[in-house]
Amino acid sequence: MYLTFLLSRLLFTLLLPLAQRDGLTLGAQAGFDGYYEAPLATPVIVTARNDGPSFEGEIRVLSGSANTGAPVYTAPLSLPTGADKRVPLVVYLTPFSGALTVQLISEGQVVAEVNSNRMSSVGRDDLLYGIVTPAAGGLAFLETIPGSRSDATAAFLTLEDLPEVSSAWDALDVLVLDDTDTSRLTAGQVDAMRAWIESGGQLVVTGGPGGPKTAAGVAELLPATVEAVESLAALDALSEFTGIPLVSEGPFVITSSSLNEGEALIAQDGLHILSRRDIGRGSIFFLALDPNAAPLAGWAGSEELWATIATNAPELPPWGWGVQEPYAASQAVSYIPGLSLPSAWQLILFLLAYILIIGPLNFIVLRRINRRELAWITIPALVILFSAITFFTGFRARGNNATLNVMSVAFGSAEAERLRTQSLIGLFSPRRATYDLTLPYDSSAFPIQQGFGTLIGGGNFDAIERASEVVARGIRTDTSEVATFVANAHLPRPPIDATATLSASGDQVEVTVRNGTAETLEDAVIVFGQEQTSLGDLAPGEEKSLSVPLRAAISSSPTPDPMFPGGYINPNPLITDPSLILGTYDYFSDPVAYPRWQLIQSHYWGESFDPGALPDPREAVTLGGWLAGSAQEATPSAENTARMGTTLLLLEIPVR
Repeated sequence: MYLTFLLSRLLFTLLLPLAQRDGLTLGAQAGFDGYYEAPLATPVIVTARNDGPSFEGEIRVLSGSANTGAPVYTAPLSLPTGADKRVPLVVYLTPFSGALTVQLISEGQVVAEVNSNRMSSVGRDDLLYGIVTPAAGGLAFLETIPGSRSDATAAFLTLEDLPEVSSAWDALDVLVLDDTDTSRLTAGQVDAMRAWIESGGQLVVTGGPGGPKTAAGVAELLPATVEAVESLAALDALSEFTGIPLVSEGPFVITSSSLNEGEALIAQDGLHILSRRDIGRGSIFFLALDPNAAPLAGWAGSEELWATIATNAPELPPWGWGVQEPYAASQAVSYIPGLSLPSAWQLILFLLAYILIIGPLNFIVLRRINRRELAWITIPALVILFSAITFFTGFRARGNNATLNVMSVAFGSAEAERLRTQSLIGLFSPRRATYDLTLPYDSSAFPIQQGFGTLIGGGNFDAIERASEVVARGIRTDTSEVATFVANAHLPRPPIDATATLSASGDQVEVTVRNGTAETLEDAVIVFGQEQTSLGDLAPGEEKSLSVPLRAAISSSPTPDPMFPGGYINPNPLITDPSLILGTYDYFSDPVAYPRWQLIQSHYWGESFDPGALPDPREAVTLGGWLAGSAQEATPSAENTARMGTTLLLLEIPVR
């Protein structure tokens, strides 16, 4: 009995977290207050403190159990004695993921392990608020204000929770900064915030007594220049805007400001109460009042005010959701010229030559030299010769160098500086080998699961490491295999200028597009509602104009999807009729159009029709077209790697 007790105590001691024995303390906060949206990037903050001997190793974040093949994300970590560090990572999760497992690794051994906070997935049709405030209770009601979405969720954050990697913001819809000193934001956080806004994010900065400090770190983004804190005796403009009388009497404390690049939505006695500035697809609101004080606190009209902001969050069109169908995505980047199977005629000619030589010609030669008994030797020899020729031809057809294929979809506003860009990266290996793939720091990546169903896969590489750059380490490829990854980033908009003007009669839009790049914009189209029209190719420096008839676009109905006869509607005109943007009807046999068609298909997986999925053609039309190459940087470790790529450009043009 005593021996059993000793053994159990020894086992308990061995199972204690090594962080306790070695002076290491480990913690992890994942998602936005635990919320995330699959398959978008999820921020993770790992905290580590060392009160013991110096530590050299790495952080490892497991996005699933060890036997699921889920991706592993890592970051190097150096912890001298007494050091305390926060290490940001960006991971990708599947739906219904629970807590993440975070480990400290030294010399291949786990020296500390902890689970992150519990995580909850939000639907892509939900509105996710991120709220930075010292008084969380006063803004908790925002989870009841979904705007035009089906539901809303409120995540309470600190400034330190806001990532410096722009793609890690993609799950967030609205960010509220209230009574917080934003001068503590880093330049990387502000830059990522601006990229997120340009892609459709909504930033709300509040005023009141704390208005100046809340505006300090984001002043360059605001629609107005913050000046001072003042008092107003009355705020009738609020009642007029919402139609709901105020329940409290003044005076009211506001933060005064002067407009610079925005517009005033509510003004009182020459002071701006609510102002807005649009940047790309997103907006910045400055609310000059404290939402936790009179007159907003406890007032029913406050919900109407916030509903105005929530409704402004734009819907994503069908091509804005990123890759939905992994099989088509893999097919797109795996189609590499020169690596396709030989044609049927080539196979027939080869077989015909083989039959003629090994049969009649071999017999004729042996009969002519009167040595037909040598057929026991010549036939096996010819079989071996043709086998060698076949093997050598196939080996040479694969080439000697790896090939990197990058196919991107860049989506955003024609008035934005950066576009939300998702790139499919295919790394072809002519033989069995191991590679590393390096991306810029402001990128995030995950491997694609080959086949139908699950999008995020893994198992054929060691980890995705984030340090000064992002590196997919130890990518293992078999002979003629294509390792496939997805990279997300906000990349500079190509210098293509586009304008759209509503005609005086209001029944058509005049669209003008000028190609300022050094490449031809191929097979350009204008998408308006469910309709599209062709612009053709635009050479570098070329400008084209056309008129878009609105009457047909507004009255047209969406097309039923033939794959889903039970009522599903196809909201994507690029899927309904891809011949215009592909430049041909025969895109299945066209070596250029086929991978482009697979890229378009990879962004659609039988979604039912959402009336808000496409912008109203009276408010915006979309320019689509192809540019050679991709702005997504990706560097494989293999020397002399051949490169190829293309970009599907989709620019929303506001109608003025």
